[in-house]
Amino acid sequence: MPVYRYTPANIPCKLCGDGFDHQQNAGDPTLVACPKCGQAVSRVLAQPVNTPKLLKPLSISSAKQAGFSVLKRTSNGDFEKQ
Repeated sequence: MPVYRYTPANIPCKLCGDGFDHQQNAGDPTLVACPKCGQAVSRVLAQPVNTPKLLKPLSISSAKQAGFSVLKRTSNGDFEKQ
């Protein structure tokens, strides 16, 4: 079920502050009043989540150049630097 963000008509509210998150089915109607204080509310559009995308796989040499320690697993289960 998606989580929607609602803000009260008069910000800040003493009970719900700047707003609240409400989990409901996608087909359910939007809330008209706050369940805590009964004040009129409006649904806010969710901010998109930006995740970085790698353009190419990270190679061992580029990882070392970036300052990472590259480890290799040995046959007995320990790790050692490459």
